[in-house]
Parts: sequence; C-alpha cells; structure tokens
Amino acid sequence: MKQIIKFAIFSLLMVACETRLDLIPGNTKTRLVVNALINDQDQIEIQVSKTIPLGSSASVEFLNNAQVVVRDESGKSYPFVFNVGTDKYYYPAGLVAQAGKYYSVSVSVNGLDEVFSELVMPSKATTAKAVWKDSTDLDSSGYPTGTLTIKLLDRGDEPNYYRVGLYYYDPVTAYWNMLKPVTTDAAIDNEAIKSEKGTWVFSDRTFNGQNKSIAFITPFGYASGSPKYLVVTESLSEPYFKYFESIENYKKPSSAFAELTPIYSNIRNGVGIWAGSSIARDTIQ
Repeated sequence: MKQIIKFAIFSLLMVACETRLDLIPGNTKTRLVVNALINDQDQIEIQVSKTIPLGSSASVEFLNNAQVVVRDESGKSYPFVFNVGTDKYYYPAGLVAQAGKYYSVSVSVNGLDEVFSELVMPSKATTAKAVWKDSTDLDSSGYPTGTLTIKLLDRGDEPNYYRVGLYYYDPVTAYWNMLKPVTTDAAIDNEAIKSEKGTWVFSDRTFNGQNKSIAFITPFGYASGSPKYLVVTESLSEPYFKYFESIENYKKPSSAFAELTPIYSNIRNGVGIWAGSSIARDTIQ
C-alpha cells in the first residue's frame, strides 16, 4: 500500500515538470532547463533539457549527457547518472531530502552555461488529526454526503504554503484514488490553485499564525470500507508555491496584445525549478 501511495503522490509532483512552457520573447540564447520538485519521502529525481524558442514546433529534448551534482549542507556531493532504459528521462540518486535541510544542485553540459540553484527544505506542516463525519448533508439527488475536516496549526513567524490532496480507498483495486472535493471554506476556495488532478495549493495569507480548519464535502458511496480516506498535506517552499502560481497565471486567457506571463524560475544561468516539499499523511480508518 505504501508504494501505491508514493506513486500517486509522485505523479502529482512531476506533472508540472513535464509540461512544455514557451519562453518569453527576448530569451533567444539556448540555456539548460532543470526541473526537480523534491520531497522528504522519495529519492530525488532531476530532469534536464534545453530551452525552446517561442513559436518553435520542436519537442522537448531531454539530455542524457549532463553532469548533475547535488550537495547537502555538510558539503557532501551526490553525483546523478541518467536513468537509461526508461521513458521517464531523469537523473536519479540514492538520496532522499530531509525536512529543514539545505541542498544545492549544479548541472553542466558541454557548450552551455553551467547552472546552479539551492534550497532549504520546509519543515513539515503541523496538523491535528483529520475528522470525517458521515451524513452531514444531502446532494442534489438526495443522497447523504459527508464532511472531512482538516486542521492546519499554522506558524506565525513566517509565510507558509500548503498543498492538500484527498484520496479515497478503492477496496476492489486496492488503490488510493484522488478525490476532487468541494470545500465549504469560501476564502480557501477563492484563493487556492486547483490542479486538474484535484490538489489544492494555497498560502496562509488569510490565516497566518492561526489554527485553520478546512471542511471538504465527501460524495455519497466513497467510504464503504476501511481505510476510508487519506489526507496528504505538504508544506511547500516559497519557490515551489511561486512556480505553481506562475503556471496558473500562464494558463489564464489573455488578449492577443498582452505580454506573456513568465514562468517562475530559480535556476541561475538557466531555466526551471529547484524546490521542495515536506509531506504529512493522515489516514482515516
């Protein structure tokens, strides 16, 4: 079951890294693109490619000849080797990042500028036990719905960023499936970035330093056995949040004369994202 949960979360982490995003006009020099959204549960995996000019019909070219090195706060280095023989096109290493720790990445390829980035992994989100109650309301067809309430114990000494994913357990397939819930919290509903997969990304702007309860409506018939629901709460680094915020703004329709919204990047001399999250899981039996 642990492997099933890890796969579900990993697929959410990597979906944005595999999305083609055109560069803004003026960035004509070919540069390295480094994408890695890392967490404190899975081995670090890094994708390396090259920039594509605006308007080009070329597909993303993943590079297998890069020199990729990750260093921790003690200065210890971890060289990454390209993962040959699969279609995932990434550089893996036997390294799992730890919450609250520093990590840097450097990538070099002959003929292109070497790139560099660094991060401090966020601390795990502090949460209280999630609570689910059945038959708290009725849907439009008259069937009873439930309410799943999560509570964030937000720290007030700094801005905090979260991603929440809710899953229901299917006893037939023995698989955790993403639940696309509706919240009764208007402030979170208006502010959150909602992915197509069903996760919610938001900041603590409206509840900084407070204990924040968020109630989600669960559909009829989704909790027939045990376990019932899985709540995955991620504490995101600020670059992680800014990256997804910029993608959300990029996707919004604009006029033909409006400037393209640039995608957030924290890769020096290159393009891409090096950001981290710390994951907390809560299973409702």
